[in-house]
Amino acid sequence: MLQLVINGAASGCIYGVIALGFVLIYKATEMINFAQGDLMMLGGFAAFSLIAGFGLNYWLGAFLAIMIMAVFGFLLDAVVLRRVIGQPQFAVVMLTLGLGFIFRAFAGITFGYGSVGFATPFTNKVENFAGMTIGQDSLSIIIGTV
Repeated sequence: MLQLVINGAASGCIYGVIALGFVLIYKATEMINFAQGDLMMLGGFAAFSLIAGFGLNYWLGAFLAIMIMAVFGFLLDAVVLRRVIGQPQFAVVMLTLGLGFIFRAFAGITFGYGSVGFATPFTNKVENFAGMTIGQDSLSIIIGTV
């Protein structure tokens, strides 16, 4: 039972970080960014390309993917999103939905429409204690978000 609670807490932590991202973006810009998830997807594909494609170390690839997406996000904000400040909220919604479609199409054309994955330091590793088996991926999610 406690094992299910811990796995559920890991899922809850992911949803909490997503919600926090929406709130931070809205409070900082007063815009609702529906392309947030698609930007995260592009970050995942950037990490996939660096780690699985170029063979970089996991931690270096993850760090570089974060830096790449930070620069991309800054440029996207400066060049595209800032132009709709002061416009009706509907324009912002349509713009970010459109950007999301563009990002998904780019990822599909570039990487295909199937699932891709790469090994992390936490893949297929478990911790056993108190009669429970808990994946290191779940533990890393909980620790990383707390």
